[in-house]
Amino acid sequence: MDGLFKERLDTVFIRRGISTHRRVRRLLQKHNVCVNGTRVLESGFRLNLATDEISIDGIKKNLAPDIYLMMNKKAETICSTKDDGLYKTVYSFIPQKYFEYAKENSLQKIHTVGRLDTDTEGLLLFTTNGDFSHSLANPLFHVKKTYYVELEKTEPEEQRKLLAEKFSEGFFIPPEKNEREFISRPAILEWNSANSCRLTITEGKFHQVKRMFCAQGNKVVFLKRISIGSLALDEKLAPGDSRELSSEELSLLFK
Repeated sequence: MDGLFKERLDTVFIRRGISTHRRVRRLLQKHNVCVNGTRVLESGFRLNLATDEISIDGIKKNLAPDIYLMMNKKAETICSTKDDGLYKTVYSFIPQKYFEYAKENSLQKIHTVGRLDTDTEGLLLFTTNGDFSHSLANPLFHVKKTYYVELEKTEPEEQRKLLAEKFSEGFFIPPEKNEREFISRPAILEWNSANSCRLTITEGKFHQVKRMFCAQGNKVVFLKRISIGSLALDEKLAPGDSRELSSEELSLLFK
């Protein structure tokens, strides 16, 4: 794995079981923690796990970089870790070498960053970094997610304008199954044609895109996530294929 971006030293130590949140500062004060031979006293020091050498009291710590993957999710696959008997799990398409790497280096299990519905295609991320996935999924970070949408009914031009305005303001979404009703956050609706559009949202409620259009009297018949933040799906990836993310691509996720 390549070292993709710099992380806080305290976050790395906590995730790798070297220390707890309360004891990181004490560890740095009482022990000789070095990065590339220079002692570090600040818990917020940022390091690259692929290129920086870490030692504690002269003992080298081999901390392997986390895994970050992009997949072009196939329709009719599920984001569960186990096959449900009807649909294949997205994990069955991940090359075995990544699971072996995670196990060999005592990383967290590979997991999806959020989920996509069974019938939804497109950009799906995988990682072993729980803090990273939490940050992307946390509504406080307002990470943009853009979808390509095809609708059952065509919308007249005037109605398309009204819907774009309504989506930009937010509106009431009725409850569905065990999920509560909510007021959607402002979203960007851009029409491609009378029944196809791009929708950018900054939250991820249960079946949100489908529920938003349903609340406006239409039905989603095709849904594909095409970007997260400023990171676009690599269209060279065939459905079900995946690849590692570069450091530049990772930085695009929060833009």
